Order: sequence, then C-alpha cells, then structure tokens
Amino acid sequence: MTSYCCNAGIEFEWKDEKNLRTRQVCQAVAAHPKTGEMVWFNQAHLFHISSLKPEVRESLLSMIHEEELPRNAFYGDGSKIESSVIEEIQEIYQQEAILFPWKEGDLLMLDNMLVAHGRQPFVGKRKVVVGMAEPFCA
Repeated sequence: MTSYCCNAGIEFEWKDEKNLRTRQVCQAVAAHPKTGEMVWFNQAHLFHISSLKPEVRESLLSMIHEEELPRNAFYGDGSKIESSVIEEIQEIYQQEAILFPWKEGDLLMLDNMLVAHGRQPFVGKRKVVVGMAEPFCA
C-alpha cells in the first residue's frame, strides 16, 4: 500500500492499525494528449460532500468532522470548495448533457477526456461492455 501511494503521489497517514487516511492533489484541467486543448478533467463535483443526499450528509457530519469524511474534495491548497461552486459545476454538466433514446444494438464510443460519460439512472436489462485504450495521467 505504501509503495502504491508513493508512486501515485498520494499522501497517506495511518490513523490506527486499521484506518488509513489518504490525500491527493489532482489537476482540475488537463491538456488533451491529441488536440492539446485544455479540458475539464476531474471529479471534484462527484466527490464533494454537497453531492451527498442532505440526510446522508447530515448524518455523517453528526458523527464525524468534515475533515474525517471518507471522501470529499477541496481546493489544491486544502481550503473548502464552496457548495455554490459545486452547484455551478453541476448546473453546467446538466446544461451540456446530451440525452437520446437508446435502441437495441446501439453502440457508443467516446473520448472520455472530451466528453464525460453519463450517470443517469437506468431501469431494465442491459449489457455494458467497456474497452479502454491508452490511459492518460496528467
């Protein structure tokens, strides 16, 4: 575990024999490896505490301090990201979303740096097959 964290640039601290705290500063944007275009490339809006349902968030915060949460996002300097900033990011994702009716046999291929894949709820049977190409590390 420690060698993985060191190689990945992840700070770590053993809180006790069974509990490990990790911290990692990740980029907000990255240069696309083919186009050179600077693109939004992170998931702060998914990891931020405000993305939890209010009752889950309140329950967690009644038991532990925000700094002890198992998952949260902060600015690179460690300061809190305002919920209003996360809300604006989520609104932009909604504004830019492209929804379409899937039909049997449909296939979707995308560049996940240029187009974030969807996270809409789904009901029914489906088969998801994922093929990955060259990984990108900023």
